[in-house]
Amino acid sequence: MKEEKEYLSHVESVLDDEIEQAKQGVKVQQQSYDKLQKDFSYFFYDSDSIEISKYKTALSEIQYQISFLNDKQEKLARQKNRPYFARIDFKENGAKSAQKYYIGFSHIVDGKNSLVFDWRAPISSLYYDYDAGEAEYEAPDGKVTGEITLKRQFGISNGHLDYYVDTDQNINDEILQQVLSKNASTKMKEIVASIQKEQNAIIREERYKTILVQGVAGSGKTSIALHRAGWLLYKRRGELTSNDILILSPSNLFSSYVSDVLPELGEDNVIETTFSHIAKTELKKPLITREQLVDEIYKCKDQEKLNEIAYKSSFEFLNDLLKFLDEVYAKLFAPTDLVFKPKDASENSYNAFIFTKEELNQLYYGAFGKLPVNKRIDYMVDYLAERFGLKPSDTEAIKPRFKKILYNFFPISDIFKICNVFYARMGLKQPSFKEVPYEDIAPLLVIKNYTQGLKNEYTAKYVIIDEMQDFSPAHFYFFNSIWDCPKIVLGDINQCIEKTLSKKYLLDLARFLKAKTIVLNKTYRSTRQISEFSEKMIGLKNVVNFSREGSEPKIIKTTSTEHALLKLLKENEGKFGHTAIVCKNGAEVAEVSKMLHNKVKFEVVLGSDLTFDYPLVVTTASTAKGIEFDHVIVPFADAENYHSPLDRNLLYVATTRALHQLEFVYEGKKSKFLKRHDYAKNDK
Repeated sequence: MKEEKEYLSHVESVLDDEIEQAKQGVKVQQQSYDKLQKDFSYFFYDSDSIEISKYKTALSEIQYQISFLNDKQEKLARQKNRPYFARIDFKENGAKSAQKYYIGFSHIVDGKNSLVFDWRAPISSLYYDYDAGEAEYEAPDGKVTGEITLKRQFGISNGHLDYYVDTDQNINDEILQQVLSKNASTKMKEIVASIQKEQNAIIREERYKTILVQGVAGSGKTSIALHRAGWLLYKRRGELTSNDILILSPSNLFSSYVSDVLPELGEDNVIETTFSHIAKTELKKPLITREQLVDEIYKCKDQEKLNEIAYKSSFEFLNDLLKFLDEVYAKLFAPTDLVFKPKDASENSYNAFIFTKEELNQLYYGAFGKLPVNKRIDYMVDYLAERFGLKPSDTEAIKPRFKKILYNFFPISDIFKICNVFYARMGLKQPSFKEVPYEDIAPLLVIKNYTQGLKNEYTAKYVIIDEMQDFSPAHFYFFNSIWDCPKIVLGDINQCIEKTLSKKYLLDLARFLKAKTIVLNKTYRSTRQISEFSEKMIGLKNVVNFSREGSEPKIIKTTSTEHALLKLLKENEGKFGHTAIVCKNGAEVAEVSKMLHNKVKFEVVLGSDLTFDYPLVVTTASTAKGIEFDHVIVPFADAENYHSPLDRNLLYVATTRALHQLEFVYEGKKSKFLKRHDYAKNDK
């Protein structure tokens, strides 16, 4: 212990020196800024525009340096609280002795000596991938083989060494138990000290352009994606910045939940957006949310409507839509001769520009005939503008006019009308589109991108798409068309709550994305009892549960749901940091809210609210998907309310939100999906 405490003290002193250097750097830069600003003010009226511009540029550069040094201080101070979390002693083949390698959030160097190695460095993969004994890692110069002679894990908090554990395992179960046993947080945390071997393989994957991760609930999918972003920023530093990586989040609420992870890893947050934000920007109409769609599905008695929604979520629908655009709509282009001439010139004068119908047809159907309509029109506009021989500024000014003229050669160009023509051909109902139904948003974006192009450019060098089961093939076609770059796509087909997805769908999606599929079947979130309960509910097999023990889920029969909920909340008062009453839909949320009103303090969280940061929330499974709570209560768990395959999926999502304790409350007859025996007596 003495040796390790001395090492920690040395590392902290090096960090203290760096922090002090950064502070002095800020002081020097601030003095330079103040002097330059004073000079600027003094000479302002005697300076010309070039000199003023130079002053402003110099001031801006100094401000950047001050900001950089302040950020560096913050990162170093955070690093000092916990400089490292592990040590491995590795003896390379042929070496006389083993070398010590301490592993932390980023490199710490004392002169030329590396005191701590970044968790993303090649040598650090030994910690995640191997037990003590023979091991190897891929260094920049090639494969390095040898033997791990010691693996040590540290508990360091606020710069103090609390304990260390020597282990033969890659990650000691005792350490992982401590991590997983903590109460839920409203912010997802970094997991660098407890990354598992199968998770590490995905984080560091380099062979495949696109990765599709199918992971059971609690397998760490979102954490993997965020840590992969951190690894990419380390691996490709200089060619990739945080502004080049984009996360397509399910909601603003989810974005808030994951917002602390990358800063904890010492990286800036990457760009985040939601599908809803893109759709609002491009369609300029009110949108029906996915939560509203889910509510509609679970209330709907119209099987034809349900069949229509299922069809729009299929590869068959996407293929039909693309075929319609290529073979029907694209062939509606019917031009006439275009004549451009000065007012005082005759049609056949030397100054007249004539583009014949035949010439336009040849361009559209011949030269550019294999492109989407919007690209054909764009290239034709460039061609026509070039023929005029104008100055570049005049050419750009005339292009919008050409584009408008060319689109007038289609009988329709409004994307909403085009969509309804397609729907009519397929025998589908035609929406008024005063509000855009959720299931029609992706098809409309595909149509707009194909026919007219999008309003905005969507650029990224790497894209993370989470909750892949929430998106249809039309969504993924659209994503591929706007982001032609490597991606990681993550989700769980068992958590799809508006349709039933099969393993065949997963294979079809992987084929469509040209992705390598990786399956995660080990879950870490819930206690063993909750995990086994949820797995039996949907018939999941071959799932490996991390052995964290807890109480059995309780299935409570009652004659008063209100009384049962209040009793459970009273019994567990102060026991958990975050409790959620997870309902089936918005109507149930309203009913529970009425029951609890003026009796307990709670918050309703629906849709894309910004936080779950309340001790007690009432929400839906659709909203809570991807989030976790210490304690979950599912009300109205009766046979009538939860009976269909989709109901089972929704119940599974609600169940897998629970970390430590889970209860179901029902009146009458319990749902057939709650196969465990009642764990509490009837609550009168």
